Amino acid sequence: MKRIKNFRLTNPGRRACVVALAISLAAAVQAGAEQFTATMVNPEGRPSTLPVVIHIDRYSTEAEVQKLSGILDRKGPDSLRDALWDLEKGYIRVGNGLGYPIAVVLAKPAGAGRDIRIMMDRQISFRELANGARSLDYPFSYIDLKVGRDGKGEGQMFAAARISMTAGTVDVENYNALPLKLLGVRATR
Repeated sequence: MKRIKNFRLTNPGRRACVVALAISLAAAVQAGAEQFTATMVNPEGRPSTLPVVIHIDRYSTEAEVQKLSGILDRKGPDSLRDALWDLEKGYIRVGNGLGYPIAVVLAKPAGAGRDIRIMMDRQISFRELANGARSLDYPFSYIDLKVGRDGKGEGQMFAAARISMTAGTVDVENYNALPLKLLGVRATR
């Protein structure tokens, strides 16, 4: 049997190894992922619907939640919004748009399934900034899903929400009169 003393990867060989490693790492990260699809319905004004994909890579830890609650309690919502920039637990995609990062995902057992609560900072348009719109006081988005053991359920989304803390309880206030409805929620993985 012949021994190979010096083994060198050529540039194409290195690239192939790097690509294979990246694909295997991505697959390992996605292995525990969950994905939900739904139809978003706007109940105000002229009704409209859009498909929604919520992809969860991992859930927030209790330590992360306590840290964020402390930031909200001590420093307020502006500091909380800054802290959310460092977190990414998955993404939400509405319609054919790009995915927007989800910062916090909590799941609690409930009745015949579980409640999943999602929070993220929201995209603020140039128009809102230029006009100093009242909606700037609502810099978060909040989603509440009720999912049964069969992976089916419904939910609601506060596209523009104000988050505050009162006596240790997080309060969520919607900018609009009614939240957006998430109908036909289904777990797809």
